Amino acid sequence: MFPAFLVQIALWVIVVRSIYVVVKRSRGMNWLDITFHLSIAIVALNILLPHGYSYYIY
Repeated sequence: MFPAFLVQIALWVIVVRSIYVVVKRSRGMNWLDITFHLSIAIVALNILLPHGYSYYIY
């Protein structure tokens, strides 16, 4: 199993990369690609944030 801090770093990289792709390429992407990258960022943020904040999604 990987240490928790490596998993957190990887999740932050996923969040930043997903948001970057949406912002940088939003004019040339179709709506399905944009929603895919946004959903990846949302899921990664939900995993990263403390469980006290996850009730907003449910």
